Amino acid sequence: MKDKSAAGLLRSRRFAPLFGAQLAGAFNDQFLKMAMITLVTWKELSIAGVSPEIITPIAGAVFTAPFFFFSAMAGQVADKYDKALVLLRVKQAEIFIMLLAALGLILNNPIIMLSTLALMGAQSAFFSPTRNAVLPQWLTDKELIKGNGLINGFVAVTALVGQALGIFLIITLNGPIIVSSILLVLAVIGWLSIRQAPPAPPSSPDIKIDRLIVPEIVKTLKFAYGKQDVFKPMLGTAWYYWLVAGVLILMPTYIKSVLHYERGVLILIMVLFTLGALFGAIACMTFSKNPKRALMISGIGILGITLSTFDLFFLCGDTTKLAFAAYVPSTNGADAILGGVDAFRAMPSANRMMVDLTISAFSASLFVIPLNTMAQRRAEAHHRARLLAAGALLLNASTTLSQLLVAGLSMMAIDSHYTLLIIAVISVPITLYVFYRASLMKKEDA
Repeated sequence: MKDKSAAGLLRSRRFAPLFGAQLAGAFNDQFLKMAMITLVTWKELSIAGVSPEIITPIAGAVFTAPFFFFSAMAGQVADKYDKALVLLRVKQAEIFIMLLAALGLILNNPIIMLSTLALMGAQSAFFSPTRNAVLPQWLTDKELIKGNGLINGFVAVTALVGQALGIFLIITLNGPIIVSSILLVLAVIGWLSIRQAPPAPPSSPDIKIDRLIVPEIVKTLKFAYGKQDVFKPMLGTAWYYWLVAGVLILMPTYIKSVLHYERGVLILIMVLFTLGALFGAIACMTFSKNPKRALMISGIGILGITLSTFDLFFLCGDTTKLAFAAYVPSTNGADAILGGVDAFRAMPSANRMMVDLTISAFSASLFVIPLNTMAQRRAEAHHRARLLAAGALLLNASTTLSQLLVAGLSMMAIDSHYTLLIIAVISVPITLYVFYRASLMKKEDA
């Protein structure tokens, strides 16, 4: 009998190799991205004279745009070939991409760094739908919520470690060499891990790969739209990534350029956000054992996001005024830093801000994990990867739009925290709709 506990999955060949490869890849994605953002924001690495407030979201868009363009093709590839083999080839490609990243970091060449981000986005485009499609093939229905919870929760922690190390290591002595070495080691670990995965035979080996990117994107989205029971949870997941991208892109420049605090404050906020996401994933695994209750849990999650984000918006407005009143530029024209973590925590609004961020992340996990599992469970096996590739298209389109929104607000000199207001306002109809759908499902089961 299969051990269906979370610990049992972590010991299982059906899950552990994928889990290890996913964590290694998530670390590298965030490690390199935050190292580059740190070079731009705190070390003033220049790219064609563009300001850090605009470069940061553009760098995020460079990563996510290839993800969008190649996801439809990736879904076809995952349905046509053995998914374990596809994952293996993707992790092999990551090793070569990290070699290019090392070259860019050591030469301090922003063009090579941006090119690496684009290649990482393309590589992730093939990994993500394949991973989502292979989970229902390797796991039972009752194991799916645990598998998704483990991946979401621990990816958040791994990404945090990557972000924190990327921020601090890149500007230390020999930082580019240290960062490059870690990137390569993690890429190799990811490849070695996925090599242990069992076969995952193709579901549609006779399909023909369509290499016309834009028509295939349209075709994939139309096909998914026709499967509303799968499309709707994928749309909710896409909105979740829109929210996360907006907050994560907003925070570095908000902490440094608006509040005038040092990097330690950014790390503290990311720790809180990650712990909230992790505990939300654990709560989801605990309370979502019955698939019929999953949508109600998502509703509780989106309600928490809405309330905490509204409060965070009003709080950030007041905090910005306090920071502006206390901020005194240095006489030589450089930015004066108000202080570190202790100074931040001494602010009257600091505790409330930290609670809001933690609740928001906790609620986000409650919202997204049941939706992701719902889409995987409902997608028919013979075209599961192509259907879930549409989810990757939606989430990357939403992520790119979120990053461009932050860049647009910066270009128009609009206070960056208004991104939080936009997130909160959009959350209101989503909250109402999720509770409406949950009530309908409850009546159907009555």
